[in-house]
Amino acid sequence: MGNQDQSPGSSGDDGHSKGQILENPPQEKVTIETEREETGIDWISELPDALIVQILSQLPIQDAFKTSILSKRWQYPWTSIDNLIFDNRNTNWSDRENVINKFISFTDNVLPLLCCSKIKKFCLYFRFCLVASYSSKIDKWLEIALKKKVEDLDLEIWYYDQNPYVLPQVLCNNSSIVKFNCEFCRMPEECVLNWTSLKSLTLTYLFLRDEHVEQIVKNCPQLESLKLCEFCGFHRLHITSPKCRSLQLIDHAHPDGDWGPFGGDCSFEIVAPYIQHLKISGHFDNVEIRLGDLSSLVHADLTFSVDVVFDKTVELLLASVRCANELMIPCWFIEMIYVSVLEKKKDVPLLKLKCKQLTINSWISKNAILGIGVLLKSTPYLENLTILHEEGDFFVWDEDLEGEEFDWSGDNSLSLHENIFKGSLQNLKHVEVTSNCCSCPHKADATERLSEFLKSLLEHAKNLEKLVIAPWHNGCNISSANISKVIKNLLAFPGASNIAVVSLGSVSGVDFSRE
Repeated sequence: MGNQDQSPGSSGDDGHSKGQILENPPQEKVTIETEREETGIDWISELPDALIVQILSQLPIQDAFKTSILSKRWQYPWTSIDNLIFDNRNTNWSDRENVINKFISFTDNVLPLLCCSKIKKFCLYFRFCLVASYSSKIDKWLEIALKKKVEDLDLEIWYYDQNPYVLPQVLCNNSSIVKFNCEFCRMPEECVLNWTSLKSLTLTYLFLRDEHVEQIVKNCPQLESLKLCEFCGFHRLHITSPKCRSLQLIDHAHPDGDWGPFGGDCSFEIVAPYIQHLKISGHFDNVEIRLGDLSSLVHADLTFSVDVVFDKTVELLLASVRCANELMIPCWFIEMIYVSVLEKKKDVPLLKLKCKQLTINSWISKNAILGIGVLLKSTPYLENLTILHEEGDFFVWDEDLEGEEFDWSGDNSLSLHENIFKGSLQNLKHVEVTSNCCSCPHKADATERLSEFLKSLLEHAKNLEKLVIAPWHNGCNISSANISKVIKNLLAFPGASNIAVVSLGSVSGVDFSRE
């Protein structure tokens, strides 16, 4: 009542009601330092020790250690952290030797001062030149971490010569590690891998012999997830533990030098009856992959690339993952299916797949549509279909096949529309097509191919509920005007009347969504 000095929360000339929080009010921008000066209290130092230790545990150990110079209050909290990150990767390598020596000296002095009874996570990211000079140092650091019962161990030990760091025997036989990520290292000779508590294992750029893989499978009874990246060496991977539900194989590499000569064609077999999630991606050049019992599969990602296709590879791989509910396949699968049909001069069906959600990485050309159609005829339970073409997944048809026209066993009266999806889309409810996947370099009229494909879907997918043309990336050779024309023609197509929802995104700011 007549009060001249109004608080920030009271009603004033600015029209804001009492209690309303103003967005970024300038008068309320009070820094922690200003508040400390006004009250005389260092609020950060007043935090409980446990919370300070938790905050410091999120920092690289070098940064956590620097807080010891702030005051007497901050001298020792860093010694209690149980999440240790030693990292020399983001440093100035112009003075490489000095940088490495400083990192080694720091690690040597800091690790023995840590007083935590147990280490939750220990990360060592170390890059150096001559492995022989530092192996004993790394062994010592790992020994300290292992004595403190480390649970999560992350090693990235990058070397600039041809001799990778050899894991110490004490690490290969451990009962405390639950999660282990190891890059650029080497298994010791005559070692026995025995990780009794291990649940998650990721190995990158390692030469793994068959005995290594057998020991991992046999001596890691708690293992739930196995991921191998840039690997080679073994020929059999038989995972029989009911607890292991996830397997990822990413990039097959042939290491050189002291890792042993290993070149030319190779093959390996996977049998994993309890695996639910399987991913095989990246490059698998000159490698034949054979899949055995995968009867528990829920999700299968087979988006790997090859430079050599072995006889019946696609048919055998699809047969092995036929029980998966979700399936992702690369463009060369579609090419090989097309080649098989072309060679046999007839549509030979594949084994029936149980998948309800299918993602195909492929162009949409006339030949590709044929391969996609054959695949869809083997998926009678399919409900969700996604067709895209991701950057870097190259799809090049054989030049000798590009000019071929497919003859449906001499019956030229039947068009592509009337045959390609007939009887195969009865359960399909949702379709998503990325429009740049029709930019096939061998076909100039991509717009026609897209229209042909979408109309075929509308005609034969009687229970389709939603069709999505997803946004496309720069470089698509289909203009916005042509896409707009395709969409308008599609909406006028008789089959569109049976679709409950058509969501087609926008072209040049025009929204074509229709409910």
